[in-house]
Amino acid sequence: MKHLSKTIVITAAVFASQSSFASCAEPAAPSLPNPDTAVTPEMVKAKKQVKQYMAEVDKYLSCKRLSTRQHNAMVDKMHSLANNFNDVIRAFKERKQG
Repeated sequence: MKHLSKTIVITAAVFASQSSFASCAEPAAPSLPNPDTAVTPEMVKAKKQVKQYMAEVDKYLSCKRLSTRQHNAMVDKMHSLANNFNDVIRAFKERKQG
C-alpha cells in the first residue's frame, strides 16, 4: 500500500510538472489592426489582446528560466508591441478627428 501511495504521488508530480511546462510556452503576439480602416470595436478588441499578451508574457518570464539575453529580447518584444500599438492608436484617433 505504501508503494502504491508513492507511485501515485510521483505520477501526480510528473503530470503537474508537465502541465506547468506546457503552460510555460512563449505567447504569440497579437496582430494589430490597420488604423486606416479599423473601427472602434476592432481597436477595443486589439487593446484587450495586447493587455492579455502582456500578462501572458509576464507569466512566461516568471515560469521560464531564460538567459539574460533571452529575457531582454522578450522584454524588447513587449516594448515593441506596445510602441506599435500606441502608433496605431494615434493614427486611428487622427483619422477619426480628421
